[in-house]
Amino acid sequence: MPACCFGPLAAAFLLGQLLLGLPPAKGAGAEKTGVCPEIQPEQNCTQECLSDSDCPDNLKCCRAGCVSLCSLPNEKQGSCPRVDISFPQLGICWDQCKVDSECPGLKKCCRNGCGNVSCVTPIF
Repeated sequence: MPACCFGPLAAAFLLGQLLLGLPPAKGAGAEKTGVCPEIQPEQNCTQECLSDSDCPDNLKCCRAGCVSLCSLPNEKQGSCPRVDISFPQLGICWDQCKVDSECPGLKKCCRNGCGNVSCVTPIF
């Protein structure tokens, strides 16, 4: 149901849950890994999901203002490979990404041998 159609009491309850970081009651399920990207609030208050379980695959239910969308999380599973700073390594000497969601597939945004960040295959 769009936010425009909630009664004042229901809207206050949902706002209280969001401010306290509580998951919504409907559609509750296991929270997926990762952190939501920044979402620009829209005027139309799109309500695509209520919880992560409403989103397919590894998408997360992310909120900004009254907007709620299924989005690719910024932090993907796995760990960045260790970079040995005592041994000079080659790498892309410019920042290729800022967050994991900017990298294709399972790749993560990690520090490389040049001291910048690039999309690399994580360690599981």
